Amino acid sequence: MQQRPDHIQGLIFATLGALSLTPDGLLVRLVDAHDWTIVFWRGLIIACCLFLYQIFFRRRAGLKALWPAHLKEWLCIILAGFGTLFFVLSITHTTVANALVILSTMSLFAALLSLIFLKERIALRTIIAMGCAIIGIIIVFIDNLDTTGLNGKLFALACAFVTAANMTVIRSEKNINVLNVFAWGGIVVCIPTLYLAPYLVVNVQSLITLGAMGGLNAFAFVMLGLGAKYIPSAEVSLLMLLETIIGPIWVWAVLNEIPSSNAVIGGGIVVGTLALHSLASLRAHKRV
Repeated sequence: MQQRPDHIQGLIFATLGALSLTPDGLLVRLVDAHDWTIVFWRGLIIACCLFLYQIFFRRRAGLKALWPAHLKEWLCIILAGFGTLFFVLSITHTTVANALVILSTMSLFAALLSLIFLKERIALRTIIAMGCAIIGIIIVFIDNLDTTGLNGKLFALACAFVTAANMTVIRSEKNINVLNVFAWGGIVVCIPTLYLAPYLVVNVQSLITLGAMGGLNAFAFVMLGLGAKYIPSAEVSLLMLLETIIGPIWVWAVLNEIPSSNAVIGGGIVVGTLALHSLASLRAHKRV
């Protein structure tokens, strides 16, 4: 069946967005700074890029929409701030492969939260996928259970949960400005780092790396948002697995960080499960 031009356009947008996120873990590792310092600059640069995008491309409409409209949008902003914080802490406290495998389960958390709060029925395929993903995550968790490695995995799990919660709230309210959520989320997460970061000044190389990180994240948010207008969420979720697959390859190629056997086995189970689940969801969507 021939694909519609708008569907192809959505695929291009979403693919560009997903690919832009793949070096994220590597860039966090390349910054020579304290965790809280990275969180500050990451949040600030993402916020500046997204605010500038809205002002430039949306002009007066963008300016009017910059201030959060209601309480649900503020809730999303707080969750986005926690997501940024937990992501950086997960990458700096465990291997990138471990963090990204655990983070990839956020779509399953979103399905569970939608059942609880939005009363949406969970398909049998999603329940089976949850069970398989839990097995994969357990395999990842039982590897290297020292304090540092365990903390990173817990931060990744917390990031997956708060991001899923954010997705659920956004789906419950059609008028939420998603770009605004992540922009203000970057500002919100900067506030505690002003007190917790031992320093905010970084060297030129780290500043360039942070600029690339924030710019790529902002670009990814824009592209994924545009893509989601034209293609089903299951297709976006499938493309998001590119980060889980390619992200550790970037780190291995540049920093020679080799994933453990548990990360490979558990990650293979999780990624394979989510891929099959997304494909099954796409087939179900096309039949409707």
